[in-house]
This record gives sequence, structure tokens and C-alpha cells, in this order.
Amino acid sequence: MAPLLQFSGVAGEEVAGLSFALAGGETRVLQLASEAEKIAAIDLALGEETPAAGSILFLGRPLEQSEPGQIGWVPAHGGLISNLKTWENVTLPLWFHGKRLPPDTDAILARWLTALGLDGGAWTDFMARPPAQLKPLERKLAGLLRGLVLAPALLVVDGALFDGVDQAMARSWTAALEEFARAGEMRAVLAVSHGPASLPWKTYGEPL
Repeated sequence: MAPLLQFSGVAGEEVAGLSFALAGGETRVLQLASEAEKIAAIDLALGEETPAAGSILFLGRPLEQSEPGQIGWVPAHGGLISNLKTWENVTLPLWFHGKRLPPDTDAILARWLTALGLDGGAWTDFMARPPAQLKPLERKLAGLLRGLVLAPALLVVDGALFDGVDQAMARSWTAALEEFARAGEMRAVLAVSHGPASLPWKTYGEPL
């Protein structure tokens, strides 16, 4: 089976010779030397930047041929829209990518909120607040929840999402991402970091 995502000798403004393969079901870390390299690699994986050299294949085809909604993105600080409530921020990508809200949206949200460690009694208040009323950790949580609910084939995560997150919460979040990756044959999570990452996943360049 072809890798879900494959970089072959990819070069851009800040990276050169970047090669790795991510298989379905995997949760992996791509560790780079600088913030600029991390941002460039994320842009390349999301299709926001075209490689100057090399190739990127997604599901066996050139990345630019991927359909909307197949690749999701979790920024470090939530990336929320300020004039929308948390619930609207979380579900907006479903509308934007033409998926619409499935009838079991509330059940999906409840499943992932539980997996991410949010107490059931706090759900209504959390989802009803705008980003300005959320704590930094809650904004991170909302951004991660949005990525999980979209259910893309590939979820790209800024490794800095886990900065400032306590160990218990980090374990819940990494376990949820691992569960997400295992949920389908062609689904995976790629965290991109600069410098050593605290995530308990294999890092490209380490022995497998």
C-alpha cells in the first residue's frame, strides 16, 4: 500500500532535501531545526506552498490534486475566528468543505470532548463562549477539537500546541490523536516541531 503522505527530496524557501513517508494509522513527529523550517514544512504539507524541487504525494497522487477537507490543520494557539462562538468555530470547516453537519454531530463532539479530557458538565459553557472569553488552553483545545471533528485523512498539528499543557492533559490529547489515526485505514497524524518534541511518538530520523 502506498504511503498516505510522501515527501521525496522536497526543497522550498527554508527546507532542502526533505524526505519521509507517513503511512495510514501512524502518529509521527517531523522535527526540524528552526521555526522557519517548521512553518515552511507545514505550508508544504497543507499545499499552501509549492516545492521548488522534489515531489509531495498524498494518497498516491500529487498533493495539489487532493480534495478539500482531506487535510486538516491544528495551529498552536487554536486559530479561532474571533466573532464566532466556539461551537461555530469547531463546526465551520464541515460547512466550508461541503460536508454539512451530520445528524450525529453532537455525539461526535461529545466523543472527542470526552477523549480530550473536558468534563461533561462544562461542555455547554465552553462551546457557547467566543474565543475572547476562552483561556489560552481552551483555545488550543477548541482548535484540536475542530481538527478531529473534520475527520480528514491527514491531520497536521503544530507541535507547539502542546507547549504549556500539563502532563495529564497532554496524555489525553495524544491518546485522542492516536485513536483518530487508528480509526481508518488511510488516516494519520503528523506533528511538526522545531527542536526536541515532548510527544511520545516516533520522530523522523530516529530508528523505527
